[in-house]
Amino acid sequence: MKVVVAFVLLAQTLQPPTRPDDSVIVDVPATSPWTDTGILVKAGDRIEMRAWGVIKFNAAPSASSVGPAGSGSSAGGCEYVVTDQHVAAHSLIANVAGEMTFDGRGFFVGTNWKGTAPIAGTTSPVGRLFVGFNDRAMMCDRSGYDSWLFRNRNSGAFTTSITITRRH
Repeated sequence: MKVVVAFVLLAQTLQPPTRPDDSVIVDVPATSPWTDTGILVKAGDRIEMRAWGVIKFNAAPSASSVGPAGSGSSAGGCEYVVTDQHVAAHSLIANVAGEMTFDGRGFFVGTNWKGTAPIAGTTSPVGRLFVGFNDRAMMCDRSGYDSWLFRNRNSGAFTTSITITRRH
């Protein structure tokens, strides 16, 4: 019995670590709601995101700085990029969709996120992976966003490392 257990443990330690199939680093500017990562997400894909950086928002005399975890509750306001009340304001967010959309869907990434597609809260179970800054400059009818507010009151970026391990 001890020999079998030892053999199983030895076999597990000799297996090479799983290597990601895709890996990208994306700058997520504070001046736009969404950035296309160029990654196509398929069902069963394991996704890992790590982020760092600083964004200044509300660039007035009282500008505030945040990291990817954001500034706190958005209360699900209609003017945020992601309208889910559990997604922090001014945080790093992501969405899976066929194309860029302003439908209010997406999920919180923060400084570290891992999951498997399909991902709850996204526009589509498969599609392109978008990352963004959850600021409040969206039109509440979801027809678009106030690009002047994004461009002129925000500065900085989050840098996001994204790895995808495909189900083979």
